[in-house]
Amino acid sequence: MNGLLLSLAWSVPLLMLAFTRSRYVGSLLPLAALPALLAAMLVPVGTTVELAWLLLGLSLQLDALGETFLIFSAAMWLIAGLYASLTMAADQRLGRFVMFFLLACAGNLLLIVAADMVTFYVGFALMGLAAAGLIAHRRSQHVRRAARIYLGWTLVGEMALFSAVLLLAQGMKSLHFSELTAATIPDMAIALLLFGFGIKLALPGLHFWLPLAYPAAPAAAAAVLSGPMISAGVLGWMRFLPPGNPTLTAWAEPLVVIGAVGIALGVLAGLAQRDPRAVLGYSSIAKMGLITAAFGAAMAKPDAAPGILAALVAFTMHHLMVKGSLFLGLGEWQRIGAQPWLIAVLGILCLAMIGVPFSSGAGAKRLMVDAIVVSGLDFTLLLGFSAVGTVLLMARFIELTLQHRAPAQTDFDRASLAWLVLAALAILLPFMHMSLPLSSSGLGAIAAGLAIVAVFAVSRRSVSFTLPSVPPGDLLYLGHAARRVWAGKIKWQDLTLSPHALVSTDMCPAAVCTVGALIWLLVCVFLLAIGLVPG
Repeated sequence: MNGLLLSLAWSVPLLMLAFTRSRYVGSLLPLAALPALLAAMLVPVGTTVELAWLLLGLSLQLDALGETFLIFSAAMWLIAGLYASLTMAADQRLGRFVMFFLLACAGNLLLIVAADMVTFYVGFALMGLAAAGLIAHRRSQHVRRAARIYLGWTLVGEMALFSAVLLLAQGMKSLHFSELTAATIPDMAIALLLFGFGIKLALPGLHFWLPLAYPAAPAAAAAVLSGPMISAGVLGWMRFLPPGNPTLTAWAEPLVVIGAVGIALGVLAGLAQRDPRAVLGYSSIAKMGLITAAFGAAMAKPDAAPGILAALVAFTMHHLMVKGSLFLGLGEWQRIGAQPWLIAVLGILCLAMIGVPFSSGAGAKRLMVDAIVVSGLDFTLLLGFSAVGTVLLMARFIELTLQHRAPAQTDFDRASLAWLVLAALAILLPFMHMSLPLSSSGLGAIAAGLAIVAVFAVSRRSVSFTLPSVPPGDLLYLGHAARRVWAGKIKWQDLTLSPHALVSTDMCPAAVCTVGALIWLLVCVFLLAIGLVPG
Protein backbone atom coordinates (compact mmCIF):
# COMPACT_ATOMS: atom_id res chain seq x y z
CA MET A 1 0.00 0.00 0.00
CA ASN A 2 2.81 2.43 0.87
CA GLY A 3 4.57 1.64 -2.40
CA LEU A 4 1.37 2.24 -4.37
CA LEU A 5 0.77 5.60 -2.71
CA LEU A 6 4.36 6.65 -3.41
CA SER A 7 3.93 5.66 -7.07
CA LEU A 8 0.64 7.58 -7.32
CA ALA A 9 2.32 10.71 -5.95
CA TRP A 10 3.84 11.48 -9.35
CA SER A 11 1.81 9.30 -11.73
CA VAL A 12 -1.66 10.74 -10.95
CA PRO A 13 -0.89 14.06 -12.72
CA LEU A 14 0.13 12.05 -15.80
CA LEU A 15 -3.05 9.97 -15.68
CA MET A 16 -5.10 13.16 -15.47
CA LEU A 17 -3.79 14.21 -18.89
CA ALA A 18 -6.49 12.01 -20.42
CA PHE A 19 -9.12 14.46 -19.15
CA THR A 20 -7.62 17.76 -20.37
CA ARG A 21 -10.34 18.08 -23.02
CA SER A 22 -13.12 17.62 -20.50
CA ARG A 23 -15.47 20.51 -19.74
CA TYR A 24 -14.43 20.15 -16.09
CA VAL A 25 -10.73 20.39 -16.90
CA GLY A 26 -10.16 23.22 -14.40
CA SER A 27 -11.14 21.03 -11.46
CA LEU A 28 -8.20 18.71 -12.20
CA LEU A 29 -5.56 21.19 -11.14
CA PRO A 30 -6.05 21.18 -7.35
CA LEU A 31 -6.39 17.36 -7.37
CA ALA A 32 -3.11 16.65 -9.14
CA ALA A 33 -0.83 17.11 -6.13
CA LEU A 34 -3.23 15.66 -3.53
CA PRO A 35 -1.81 12.08 -3.70
CA ALA A 36 1.71 13.47 -3.23
CA LEU A 37 0.64 15.39 -0.15
CA LEU A 38 -1.04 12.29 1.26
CA ALA A 39 2.05 10.20 0.49
CA ALA A 40 4.28 12.70 2.31
CA MET A 41 2.05 12.50 5.39
CA LEU A 42 1.20 8.77 5.40
CA VAL A 43 4.08 6.84 3.81
CA PRO A 44 6.80 5.92 6.34
CA VAL A 45 10.27 7.36 5.81
CA GLY A 46 12.51 4.69 4.30
CA THR A 47 9.91 3.26 1.91
CA THR A 48 11.38 2.21 -1.45
CA VAL A 49 9.77 1.09 -4.72
CA GLU A 50 11.42 -0.54 -7.75
CA LEU A 51 9.62 -0.28 -11.10
CA ALA A 52 11.97 -2.30 -13.31
CA TRP A 53 9.40 -2.59 -16.10
CA LEU A 54 8.97 1.18 -16.60
CA LEU A 55 11.32 2.91 -19.06
CA LEU A 56 14.88 1.88 -18.10
CA GLY A 57 13.73 1.05 -14.59
CA LEU A 58 12.59 3.62 -12.05
CA SER A 59 13.64 3.56 -8.39
CA LEU A 60 11.63 5.53 -5.85
CA GLN A 61 12.32 6.30 -2.21
CA LEU A 62 10.99 8.52 0.54
CA ASP A 63 13.78 9.56 2.86
CA ALA A 64 13.72 12.43 5.35
CA LEU A 65 14.98 14.93 2.76
CA GLY A 66 12.45 13.82 0.16
CA GLU A 67 9.62 13.90 2.69
CA THR A 68 10.29 17.57 3.51
CA PHE A 69 10.54 18.60 -0.14
CA LEU A 70 7.42 16.58 -0.99
CA ILE A 71 5.25 18.18 1.71
CA PHE A 72 6.11 21.75 0.81
CA SER A 73 6.18 21.25 -2.95
CA ALA A 74 2.88 19.35 -3.01
CA ALA A 75 1.22 22.04 -0.88
CA MET A 76 2.37 24.74 -3.32
CA TRP A 77 1.26 22.76 -6.39
CA LEU A 78 -2.12 22.07 -4.81
CA ILE A 79 -2.96 25.66 -3.92
CA ALA A 80 -1.47 27.08 -7.12
CA GLY A 81 -3.65 24.65 -9.04
CA LEU A 82 -6.70 25.67 -7.02
CA TYR A 83 -5.96 29.35 -7.65
CA ALA A 84 -5.56 28.74 -11.39
CA SER A 85 -8.82 26.79 -11.57
CA LEU A 86 -10.68 29.66 -9.89
CA THR A 87 -9.15 32.52 -11.86
CA MET A 88 -8.67 30.99 -15.34
CA ALA A 89 -12.05 29.27 -15.80
CA ALA A 90 -12.96 31.59 -18.68
CA ASP A 91 -9.58 31.27 -20.39
CA GLN A 92 -9.96 29.79 -23.86
CA ARG A 93 -6.52 28.16 -23.58
CA LEU A 94 -7.22 26.58 -20.19
CA GLY A 95 -6.86 23.02 -21.52
CA ARG A 96 -3.39 23.81 -22.84
CA PHE A 97 -2.38 25.37 -19.51
CA VAL A 98 -3.69 22.35 -17.59
CA MET A 99 -1.69 19.98 -19.80
CA PHE A 100 1.63 21.74 -19.17
CA PHE A 101 0.78 22.27 -15.50
CA LEU A 102 0.17 18.53 -15.00
CA LEU A 103 3.35 17.58 -16.86
CA ALA A 104 5.49 19.99 -14.85
CA CYS A 105 3.85 18.86 -11.62
CA ALA A 106 4.48 15.18 -12.41
CA GLY A 107 8.13 15.85 -13.25
CA ASN A 108 8.74 17.86 -10.10
CA LEU A 109 7.14 15.28 -7.82
CA LEU A 110 8.98 12.42 -9.58
CA LEU A 111 12.43 13.94 -9.07
CA ILE A 112 11.67 14.48 -5.37
CA VAL A 113 10.98 10.79 -4.76
CA ALA A 114 13.69 9.54 -7.14
CA ALA A 115 16.19 7.11 -5.65
CA ASP A 116 18.55 6.97 -8.63
CA MET A 117 20.06 9.37 -11.15
CA VAL A 118 18.08 8.22 -14.18
CA THR A 119 14.73 8.64 -12.42
CA PHE A 120 15.77 12.08 -11.20
CA TYR A 121 16.85 13.08 -14.69
CA VAL A 122 13.55 11.96 -16.23
CA GLY A 123 11.59 14.04 -13.72
CA PHE A 124 13.90 17.04 -14.04
CA ALA A 125 13.70 17.03 -17.85
CA LEU A 126 9.91 16.61 -17.85
CA MET A 127 9.49 19.48 -15.39
CA GLY A 128 11.86 21.81 -17.24
CA LEU A 129 10.42 21.28 -20.70
CA ALA A 130 6.79 21.52 -19.56
CA ALA A 131 7.49 24.79 -17.72
CA ALA A 132 8.21 26.45 -21.07
CA GLY A 133 4.57 25.85 -22.01
CA LEU A 134 3.42 27.47 -18.76
CA ILE A 135 5.51 30.57 -19.45
CA ALA A 136 4.27 30.84 -23.05
CA HIS A 137 0.59 30.72 -22.09
CA ARG A 138 -0.23 34.31 -23.03
CA ARG A 139 -0.16 35.37 -26.66
CA SER A 140 2.36 38.16 -27.04
CA GLN A 141 5.79 38.66 -28.53
CA HIS A 142 7.24 39.46 -25.11
CA VAL A 143 5.92 36.23 -23.60
CA ARG A 144 7.03 34.06 -26.52
CA ARG A 145 10.52 35.53 -26.36
CA ALA A 146 10.77 34.86 -22.63
CA ALA A 147 9.63 31.26 -23.16
CA ARG A 148 12.16 30.70 -25.95
CA ILE A 149 15.03 32.04 -23.85
CA TYR A 150 13.94 29.89 -20.92
CA LEU A 151 13.68 26.82 -23.15
CA GLY A 152 17.16 27.38 -24.58
CA TRP A 153 18.74 27.61 -21.14
CA THR A 154 16.76 24.59 -19.95
CA LEU A 155 17.95 22.41 -22.82
CA VAL A 156 21.57 23.35 -22.16
CA GLY A 157 21.18 22.57 -18.44
CA GLU A 158 19.57 19.21 -19.09
CA MET A 159 22.28 18.22 -21.56
CA ALA A 160 24.90 19.11 -18.95
CA LEU A 161 23.07 16.98 -16.38
CA PHE A 162 22.75 14.07 -18.82
CA SER A 163 26.48 14.24 -19.60
CA ALA A 164 27.27 14.24 -15.88
CA VAL A 165 25.12 11.15 -15.33
CA LEU A 166 27.00 9.34 -18.12
CA LEU A 167 30.35 10.25 -16.53
CA LEU A 168 29.20 9.06 -13.11
CA ALA A 169 27.85 5.81 -14.52
CA GLN A 170 31.30 4.81 -15.81
CA GLY A 171 32.84 4.36 -12.36
CA MET A 172 29.87 3.18 -10.28
CA LYS A 173 28.28 -0.19 -9.71
CA SER A 174 24.79 1.34 -9.63
CA LEU A 175 23.17 4.70 -10.28
CA HIS A 176 21.54 4.99 -6.85
CA PHE A 177 22.28 8.16 -4.91
CA SER A 178 23.43 6.12 -1.93
CA GLU A 179 26.55 5.18 -3.93
CA LEU A 180 27.68 8.80 -4.30
CA THR A 181 28.60 9.48 -0.66
CA ALA A 182 31.88 7.55 -0.84
CA ALA A 183 32.40 7.51 -4.62
CA THR A 184 35.16 9.44 -6.38
CA ILE A 185 33.30 12.01 -8.46
CA PRO A 186 35.25 13.20 -11.56
CA ASP A 187 35.97 16.92 -11.72
CA MET A 188 34.28 17.19 -15.10
CA ALA A 189 31.10 15.63 -13.68
CA ILE A 190 31.18 18.08 -10.76
CA ALA A 191 31.56 21.01 -13.14
CA LEU A 192 28.66 19.78 -15.29
CA LEU A 193 26.43 19.28 -12.26
CA LEU A 194 27.23 22.74 -10.89
CA PHE A 195 26.56 24.20 -14.33
CA GLY A 196 23.37 22.26 -15.07
CA PHE A 197 21.69 22.84 -11.73
CA GLY A 198 23.22 26.33 -11.62
CA ILE A 199 21.01 27.28 -14.57
CA LYS A 200 17.93 26.23 -12.60
CA LEU A 201 19.24 28.20 -9.59
CA ALA A 202 19.99 31.23 -11.81
CA LEU A 203 23.63 31.62 -10.80
CA PRO A 204 25.42 34.75 -12.08
CA GLY A 205 25.90 34.49 -15.84
CA LEU A 206 23.23 31.79 -16.05
CA HIS A 207 20.39 33.91 -14.69
CA PHE A 208 19.13 35.81 -17.74
CA TRP A 209 16.07 33.61 -18.26
CA LEU A 210 14.66 34.08 -14.75
CA PRO A 211 13.76 37.83 -14.65
CA LEU A 212 12.17 37.43 -18.08
CA ALA A 213 10.22 34.23 -17.34
CA TYR A 214 8.67 35.15 -13.99
CA PRO A 215 6.88 38.32 -15.17
CA ALA A 216 5.73 36.61 -18.38
CA ALA A 217 4.10 33.59 -16.72
CA PRO A 218 0.57 33.60 -15.25
CA ALA A 219 0.44 34.03 -11.47
CA ALA A 220 -0.10 30.32 -10.71
CA ALA A 221 2.76 29.34 -13.03
CA ALA A 222 5.10 31.96 -11.54
CA ALA A 223 4.29 30.62 -8.05
CA VAL A 224 5.44 27.08 -8.89
CA LEU A 225 8.37 28.34 -10.97
CA SER A 226 9.67 30.39 -8.05
CA GLY A 227 8.86 27.70 -5.48
CA PRO A 228 9.02 23.95 -6.18
CA MET A 229 10.81 24.21 -9.53
CA ILE A 230 13.71 26.42 -8.51
CA SER A 231 14.05 24.37 -5.31
CA ALA A 232 14.59 21.30 -7.50
CA GLY A 233 18.04 22.71 -8.28
CA VAL A 234 18.91 22.73 -4.57
CA LEU A 235 17.69 19.14 -4.20
CA GLY A 236 19.72 18.17 -7.26
CA TRP A 237 22.92 19.45 -5.69
CA MET A 238 22.15 17.63 -2.44
CA ARG A 239 21.46 14.35 -4.27
CA PHE A 240 24.31 14.39 -6.80
CA LEU A 241 26.95 16.27 -4.77
CA PRO A 242 26.62 15.12 -1.13
CA PRO A 243 28.93 17.53 0.78
CA GLY A 244 30.29 14.71 2.93
CA ASN A 245 32.19 13.43 -0.12
CA PRO A 246 35.88 14.42 0.25
CA THR A 247 36.36 14.95 -3.51
CA LEU A 248 34.15 18.06 -3.39
CA THR A 249 36.25 20.12 -0.98
CA ALA A 250 38.29 21.83 -3.72
CA TRP A 251 35.08 23.26 -5.24
CA ALA A 252 33.86 24.85 -2.02
CA GLU A 253 35.58 28.23 -2.22
CA PRO A 254 34.59 28.98 -5.85
CA LEU A 255 30.99 28.15 -4.97
CA VAL A 256 31.06 30.59 -2.05
CA VAL A 257 32.44 33.31 -4.32
CA ILE A 258 29.81 32.64 -7.00
CA GLY A 259 27.10 32.75 -4.34
CA ALA A 260 28.34 36.10 -3.06
CA VAL A 261 28.29 37.51 -6.61
CA GLY A 262 24.73 36.20 -6.99
CA ILE A 263 23.61 38.02 -3.84
CA ALA A 264 25.10 41.29 -5.07
CA LEU A 265 23.64 40.86 -8.56
CA GLY A 266 20.15 40.09 -7.26
CA VAL A 267 20.08 43.03 -4.86
CA LEU A 268 21.55 45.70 -7.15
CA ALA A 269 19.63 44.71 -10.29
CA GLY A 270 16.43 44.13 -8.32
CA LEU A 271 16.45 47.66 -6.90
CA ALA A 272 16.60 49.04 -10.45
CA GLN A 273 13.41 47.29 -11.62
CA ARG A 274 10.08 48.93 -12.46
CA ASP A 275 7.89 45.80 -12.27
CA PRO A 276 7.21 44.19 -8.86
CA ARG A 277 7.33 40.74 -10.48
CA ALA A 278 10.84 41.46 -11.79
CA VAL A 279 11.86 42.60 -8.28
CA LEU A 280 10.74 39.23 -6.93
CA GLY A 281 12.66 37.52 -9.73
CA TYR A 282 15.92 39.22 -8.82
CA SER A 283 15.16 38.57 -5.16
CA SER A 284 15.15 34.86 -6.02
CA ILE A 285 18.55 35.27 -7.67
CA ALA A 286 19.88 36.84 -4.45
CA LYS A 287 18.37 34.07 -2.29
CA MET A 288 19.78 31.36 -4.54
CA GLY A 289 23.14 33.10 -4.22
CA LEU A 290 22.95 32.77 -0.44
CA ILE A 291 21.97 29.11 -0.75
CA THR A 292 24.90 28.55 -3.12
CA ALA A 293 27.35 30.12 -0.69
CA ALA A 294 25.98 28.01 2.18
CA PHE A 295 26.26 24.86 0.06
CA GLY A 296 29.88 25.79 -0.61
CA ALA A 297 30.40 26.10 3.14
CA ALA A 298 29.03 22.57 3.58
CA MET A 299 31.48 21.32 0.95
CA ALA A 300 34.38 23.06 2.72
CA LYS A 301 33.58 21.46 6.10
CA PRO A 302 32.39 17.85 5.62
CA ASP A 303 32.17 17.36 9.40
CA ALA A 304 29.73 20.27 9.73
CA ALA A 305 27.87 19.42 6.51
CA PRO A 306 24.83 17.69 8.13
CA GLY A 307 24.00 20.76 10.24
CA ILE A 308 24.50 23.17 7.34
CA LEU A 309 22.37 21.04 5.02
CA ALA A 310 19.55 20.85 7.60
CA ALA A 311 19.60 24.66 7.86
CA LEU A 312 19.76 24.92 4.09
CA VAL A 313 16.67 22.74 3.67
CA ALA A 314 14.76 24.88 6.19
CA PHE A 315 15.80 28.07 4.41
CA THR A 316 14.86 26.63 0.99
CA MET A 317 11.41 25.53 2.18
CA HIS A 318 10.81 28.93 3.76
CA HIS A 319 11.71 30.61 0.47
CA LEU A 320 9.56 28.15 -1.52
CA MET A 321 6.42 28.97 0.43
CA VAL A 322 6.86 32.72 0.88
CA LYS A 323 8.01 33.50 -2.66
CA GLY A 324 5.22 31.42 -4.18
CA SER A 325 2.71 33.22 -1.96
CA LEU A 326 4.06 36.61 -3.05
CA PHE A 327 3.60 35.74 -6.72
CA LEU A 328 0.03 34.57 -6.15
CA GLY A 329 -0.52 37.79 -4.20
CA LEU A 330 0.62 39.74 -7.26
CA GLY A 331 -1.95 37.78 -9.23
CA GLU A 332 -4.60 39.06 -6.84
CA TRP A 333 -3.10 42.57 -7.07
CA GLN A 334 -3.52 42.51 -10.85
CA ARG A 335 -7.00 41.00 -10.62
CA ILE A 336 -8.72 43.05 -7.92
CA GLY A 337 -6.43 46.05 -7.47
CA ALA A 338 -4.32 47.35 -4.59
CA GLN A 339 -6.88 46.73 -1.86
CA PRO A 340 -5.71 47.71 1.66
CA TRP A 341 -6.14 44.18 3.03
CA LEU A 342 -4.19 42.75 0.10
CA ILE A 343 -1.27 45.15 0.57
CA ALA A 344 -1.29 44.32 4.29
CA VAL A 345 -0.97 40.57 3.63
CA LEU A 346 1.75 41.20 1.05
CA GLY A 347 3.52 43.27 3.70
CA ILE A 348 3.33 40.40 6.22
CA LEU A 349 4.82 38.03 3.65
CA CYS A 350 7.59 40.55 2.95
CA LEU A 351 8.35 40.70 6.67
CA ALA A 352 8.64 36.91 6.72
CA MET A 353 10.98 37.08 3.73
CA ILE A 354 13.09 39.70 5.51
CA GLY A 355 13.24 37.52 8.62
CA VAL A 356 11.66 39.72 11.28
CA PRO A 357 11.83 38.26 14.80
CA PHE A 358 9.70 35.15 15.45
CA SER A 359 8.95 34.62 11.74
CA SER A 360 9.83 31.53 9.70
CA GLY A 361 12.50 33.58 7.95
CA ALA A 362 14.13 34.46 11.26
CA GLY A 363 14.08 30.83 12.38
CA ALA A 364 15.59 29.58 9.10
CA LYS A 365 18.34 32.21 9.21
CA ARG A 366 19.06 31.39 12.85
CA LEU A 367 19.62 27.74 11.94
CA MET A 368 21.92 28.72 9.09
CA VAL A 369 23.96 31.14 11.21
CA ASP A 370 24.38 28.59 14.00
CA ALA A 371 25.40 25.83 11.60
CA ILE A 372 27.99 28.00 9.83
CA VAL A 373 29.39 29.26 13.16
CA VAL A 374 29.86 25.65 14.30
CA SER A 375 31.78 24.95 11.09
CA GLY A 376 34.29 27.66 11.97
CA LEU A 377 33.68 29.75 8.82
CA ASP A 378 33.09 33.50 8.96
CA PHE A 379 30.00 34.45 6.95
CA THR A 380 29.09 37.51 9.00
CA LEU A 381 29.57 40.05 6.21
CA LEU A 382 27.85 37.90 3.59
CA LEU A 383 24.82 37.15 5.77
CA GLY A 384 24.59 40.78 6.85
CA PHE A 385 24.66 42.06 3.26
CA SER A 386 22.04 39.50 2.24
CA ALA A 387 19.75 40.56 5.11
CA VAL A 388 20.09 44.28 4.33
CA GLY A 389 19.59 43.62 0.63
CA THR A 390 16.41 41.66 1.32
CA VAL A 391 15.01 44.59 3.31
CA LEU A 392 15.73 46.95 0.43
CA LEU A 393 14.22 44.61 -2.18
CA MET A 394 11.03 44.05 -0.22
CA ALA A 395 10.69 47.80 0.38
CA ARG A 396 11.08 48.34 -3.37
CA PHE A 397 8.49 45.64 -4.02
CA ILE A 398 5.91 47.26 -1.73
CA GLU A 399 6.66 50.69 -3.22
CA LEU A 400 5.93 49.44 -6.73
CA THR A 401 2.71 47.71 -5.72
CA LEU A 402 1.51 50.99 -4.23
CA GLN A 403 2.58 53.07 -7.25
CA HIS A 404 0.95 50.94 -9.96
CA ARG A 405 -2.62 50.51 -8.87
CA ALA A 406 -4.38 47.98 -11.06
CA PRO A 407 -8.10 48.69 -11.56
CA ALA A 408 -10.33 46.61 -9.31
CA GLN A 409 -12.40 44.11 -11.27
CA THR A 410 -13.95 41.97 -8.58
CA ASP A 411 -14.34 41.73 -4.83
CA PHE A 412 -12.98 39.22 -2.35
CA ASP A 413 -13.89 35.74 -3.60
CA ARG A 414 -12.83 32.09 -3.43
CA ALA A 415 -9.57 32.77 -5.29
CA SER A 416 -8.68 35.40 -2.70
CA LEU A 417 -9.46 32.91 0.06
CA ALA A 418 -7.21 30.29 -1.57
CA TRP A 419 -4.36 32.79 -1.61
CA LEU A 420 -4.92 33.68 2.04
CA VAL A 421 -4.76 29.98 2.94
CA LEU A 422 -1.43 29.70 1.14
CA ALA A 423 -0.14 32.84 2.89
CA ALA A 424 -1.07 31.34 6.26
CA LEU A 425 0.68 28.09 5.35
CA ALA A 426 3.76 30.03 4.27
CA ILE A 427 3.94 31.57 7.75
CA LEU A 428 3.02 28.48 9.80
CA LEU A 429 4.05 25.33 7.89
CA PRO A 430 7.83 25.73 8.42
CA PHE A 431 7.20 25.88 12.17
CA MET A 432 4.76 22.95 12.09
CA HIS A 433 6.91 20.54 10.05
CA MET A 434 10.52 21.54 10.74
CA SER A 435 10.22 22.88 14.30
CA LEU A 436 12.04 26.12 13.51
CA PRO A 437 13.26 28.08 16.54
CA LEU A 438 11.49 31.29 17.54
CA SER A 439 14.41 33.61 16.94
CA SER A 440 14.68 37.32 17.67
CA SER A 441 18.13 37.72 16.08
CA GLY A 442 19.02 39.72 12.99
CA LEU A 443 17.60 42.99 14.28
CA GLY A 444 20.82 44.85 13.48
CA ALA A 445 20.73 44.05 9.76
CA ILE A 446 17.01 44.76 9.57
CA ALA A 447 17.49 48.10 11.33
CA ALA A 448 20.31 48.98 8.93
CA GLY A 449 18.12 48.18 5.94
CA LEU A 450 15.20 50.19 7.31
CA ALA A 451 17.54 53.11 8.02
CA ILE A 452 18.70 53.10 4.39
CA VAL A 453 15.07 53.02 3.23
CA ALA A 454 14.19 55.92 5.54
CA VAL A 455 17.15 58.03 4.39
CA PHE A 456 16.29 57.38 0.78
CA ALA A 457 12.61 58.27 1.34
CA VAL A 458 13.50 61.55 3.06
CA SER A 459 16.06 62.42 0.37
CA ARG A 460 13.52 61.95 -2.40
CA ARG A 461 11.29 64.58 -0.83
CA SER A 462 14.02 67.24 -0.86
CA VAL A 463 15.91 66.21 -4.00
CA SER A 464 14.11 65.11 -7.12
CA PHE A 465 15.72 61.95 -8.51
CA THR A 466 14.79 58.46 -9.57
CA LEU A 467 16.52 55.13 -9.37
CA PRO A 468 18.34 53.98 -12.52
CA SER A 469 16.38 51.50 -14.59
CA VAL A 470 17.80 48.11 -15.56
CA PRO A 471 15.60 46.04 -17.87
CA PRO A 472 14.93 42.41 -16.92
CA GLY A 473 17.68 40.33 -18.45
CA ASP A 474 20.35 43.01 -17.73
CA LEU A 475 23.49 41.82 -19.58
CA LEU A 476 21.37 40.03 -22.17
CA TYR A 477 19.76 43.36 -23.05
CA LEU A 478 23.13 45.13 -23.13
CA GLY A 479 24.50 42.44 -25.46
CA HIS A 480 21.56 42.92 -27.80
CA ALA A 481 21.96 46.69 -27.65
CA ALA A 482 25.67 46.42 -28.50
CA ARG A 483 24.83 44.20 -31.46
CA ARG A 484 22.31 46.76 -32.77
CA VAL A 485 24.82 49.58 -32.37
CA TRP A 486 27.47 47.52 -34.16
CA ALA A 487 25.04 46.88 -37.02
CA GLY A 488 24.35 50.60 -37.30
CA LYS A 489 20.65 50.31 -36.43
CA ILE A 490 20.88 52.70 -33.48
CA LYS A 491 23.42 55.00 -31.84
CA TRP A 492 24.61 54.77 -28.26
CA GLN A 493 23.14 58.17 -27.44
CA ASP A 494 19.73 57.00 -28.68
CA LEU A 495 19.78 53.85 -26.56
CA THR A 496 17.06 53.63 -23.89
CA LEU A 497 16.88 51.03 -21.17
CA SER A 498 13.38 49.93 -22.08
CA PRO A 499 12.30 46.48 -20.91
CA HIS A 500 10.43 46.05 -24.19
CA ALA A 501 13.52 46.73 -26.32
CA LEU A 502 14.84 43.29 -25.50
CA VAL A 503 11.86 41.38 -26.83
CA SER A 504 12.06 43.04 -30.24
CA THR A 505 15.31 41.24 -30.94
CA ASP A 506 15.62 38.20 -33.15
CA MET A 507 18.29 36.70 -30.89
CA CYS A 508 17.78 32.93 -30.84
CA PRO A 509 18.01 30.76 -27.69
CA ALA A 510 21.28 29.25 -28.94
CA ALA A 511 22.89 32.68 -29.02
CA VAL A 512 21.56 33.45 -25.56
CA CYS A 513 22.98 30.22 -24.16
CA THR A 514 26.31 30.89 -25.88
CA VAL A 515 26.57 34.28 -24.19
CA GLY A 516 25.83 32.71 -20.80
CA ALA A 517 28.34 29.89 -21.35
CA LEU A 518 31.06 32.39 -22.30
CA ILE A 519 30.37 34.46 -19.18
CA TRP A 520 30.51 31.30 -17.05
CA LEU A 521 33.82 30.36 -18.70
CA LEU A 522 35.25 33.81 -17.99
CA VAL A 523 34.22 33.51 -14.33
CA CYS A 524 35.96 30.13 -14.07
CA VAL A 525 39.12 31.50 -15.74
CA PHE A 526 39.10 34.43 -13.31
CA LEU A 527 38.78 32.11 -10.31
CA LEU A 528 41.57 29.93 -11.70
CA ALA A 529 43.79 32.97 -12.18
CA ILE A 530 43.43 34.16 -8.59
CA GLY A 531 44.02 30.69 -7.21
CA LEU A 532 40.53 29.79 -5.93
CA VAL A 533 40.33 26.78 -8.25
CA PRO A 534 43.24 24.34 -8.36
CA GLY A 535 44.80 24.16 -11.82
